[in-house]
Amino acid sequence: MIRHFESPPLYVQGPNLLARCGAYLGRVGVRLAVIADAVVEGIVRDPLERTAEEHDLDIIFLQFGGECERGEVERLAALCLGVDAVVGAGGGRAVDAAKLVGDRVGIPVVSCPTVASTDAPVSRVAVLNHADGSVEEIRLLSRSPALVLVDSQIVAAAPPRYLVAGMGDAMATWFEARACWRAGGKTLFGHAPTWAGLSLARQCWENLRRHAREALSQAQAGVVGEALETVIETNILLSGLGFENGGLALAHAIHNGLTRIPSTHEALHGEKVAFGLLVQCVAEEAEEVEEVLSLLLGLGLPVTLGELGLERSEEALFRVVEYVFEKETNKLENEPVQLSPEGLMEAMLRADALGRAARSRG
Repeated sequence: MIRHFESPPLYVQGPNLLARCGAYLGRVGVRLAVIADAVVEGIVRDPLERTAEEHDLDIIFLQFGGECERGEVERLAALCLGVDAVVGAGGGRAVDAAKLVGDRVGIPVVSCPTVASTDAPVSRVAVLNHADGSVEEIRLLSRSPALVLVDSQIVAAAPPRYLVAGMGDAMATWFEARACWRAGGKTLFGHAPTWAGLSLARQCWENLRRHAREALSQAQAGVVGEALETVIETNILLSGLGFENGGLALAHAIHNGLTRIPSTHEALHGEKVAFGLLVQCVAEEAEEVEEVLSLLLGLGLPVTLGELGLERSEEALFRVVEYVFEKETNKLENEPVQLSPEGLMEAMLRADALGRAARSRG
């Protein structure tokens, strides 16, 4: 099987980066369209306009409607005809919308995350949702983002919940890549995992074990310290390269199934992935299950169905399980254990029971 490594050509991270990123932006074009919602535009507009003026760049802002769904992507793509590149600023949905627009129009994409909540900014994958927020399609794009700009001062100023959600997403990266490797599975691109991908995925887990709690404290204080810089890089760069080149497994399959339940839509991507990771550890009987549970608890990530807004009912769980076995077989095949619908249902209930017991112990 072919081994294949995906990566953006350039990733840049640092405090107050947006005010001095004009030289990087100039590499991808002169006329740039920035996709951002109203809140994010208020954060990034001034530094981007100042650096654009310094480097003779022309920037226009296009307001993002909030959901990365087909109609919104088509609307934005029509507005991007004639620009040299498109910049996605904000969270995962805005970044994925920009990546889909760039793919449709055939122009380079710049990822400019203002939160470290997912690894979407570096990946050649975009999640296209239905208007209600449920997953419609996981789309493999023609190329990776041309440039990733991460202003760690802006990330530090964001609500800490987003950073924590990103930790939940990144924590799963190692366990899913390891499962894929052990199962002889494939990445989303149909290739064998690489040692490089596996190593990057493992470093996600090691960094979070060592630095997650301190990084959260720094974020809560609005301080850009070394631990926070490490976790921002882990959530975005290491996790993105780790999942693309290491593979996805049960944790993300559970996430995608959970999006089918409207009551879970208030939970962030990484929060649903975090519970999916706990389910995966239970299903695999992983030796790290207690350590994973402890870190999830310490960070305030969901460890029970109720914390995701999901009732502990057979009907609700059946909908998740049904979706996983109908739409997520590629991820199930990346598991080193054989799972049946009944076995997955049991693993979800056992994970929920572990979480509830741990919560009750305080």
